[in-house]
Amino acid sequence: MATTKHSYSRSKLSGELPFRAITLGAFVLAAALLFALFVIIFEKTFVLWSVESPLTFLLSSGWSGTVSDAGVLTAAYGAWPAIFGTLITSLIGIAIAAPVGIFAAVYLVELAPRWVAAPLTFLVEIVAAIPSVVIGLWALGDLSPRLRDSVEWWVASTIGQVLPILSEDPQQPSPTSIFRAGVVLAIMVTPMVAAVSREVIRSVPQSLREGLVGMGATKWETIRLVILPTARIGLFGAVLLAFGRAIGETIAVRLVIGMDNVEVPKSLFKSGTALAPQISVGFAEATALDLGAIGALGVVLFLVSFVISALVRVLVWRSARNLGGGR
Repeated sequence: MATTKHSYSRSKLSGELPFRAITLGAFVLAAALLFALFVIIFEKTFVLWSVESPLTFLLSSGWSGTVSDAGVLTAAYGAWPAIFGTLITSLIGIAIAAPVGIFAAVYLVELAPRWVAAPLTFLVEIVAAIPSVVIGLWALGDLSPRLRDSVEWWVASTIGQVLPILSEDPQQPSPTSIFRAGVVLAIMVTPMVAAVSREVIRSVPQSLREGLVGMGATKWETIRLVILPTARIGLFGAVLLAFGRAIGETIAVRLVIGMDNVEVPKSLFKSGTALAPQISVGFAEATALDLGAIGALGVVLFLVSFVISALVRVLVWRSARNLGGGR
């Protein structure tokens, strides 16, 4: 009996060791590739740091650096317009997508009949799968002019008279704008917020719902007092996950933002630029110094995405622990 048990343990251990080695190798390979990617991109920036400091690059405007024979930088590269455009467009997108996506998830899980929830869930997944270039082309040809002639015109004619950041010349509106890029991002990331929020809300234990209903609570009270507070960390993680995608979006934003990288626009209804689109358009006829500046933009985008991913992971871990699903 002891021999049989010992043989079974050895057999089990011999089967686990190759699996452990494979998974460990996959982890090491993924980490090495990520590290190598960062090192290669960062190495491209050395030529820029030799003539311009990182602080100047981050806080200045303009994008036409040239170096004289004496090695003097006569025109600076500045990442601030791209950083500003990335943050503002992403915040506009999340400000629209977060409430819409979360409320849609609440409806699908808690309120919608099964025969309604199933096709709507499928529709959300279909919308999430639409390529960004398709949404960008639609926005460029149809949505952007509609927003310019309706929402932007009304806001600029009313609130814009008081707040310069929302001002615009009604007689000569800009063909592209930061605001429209934010709306396009909202359309793209809303399905992600809804899908992830739906799974988070579904993970709330049914016993919590039944306990409050048994005390006489209504459906709305159950959602407000139990479901949303319990799922709040996971919902915040869903929003951050969508925020990370919004920051890295390229083609759709490039088509409607205008790619004005000279300076930070004084109004959200003016053309601007963003990190990912600026990287995508900068390779044409790029010099070594241009490539260094593009690599620096890539480093900034990489670090921002890494921080957001880390925050999402921490929030998901906390959510699982609060719901009793993790340690």
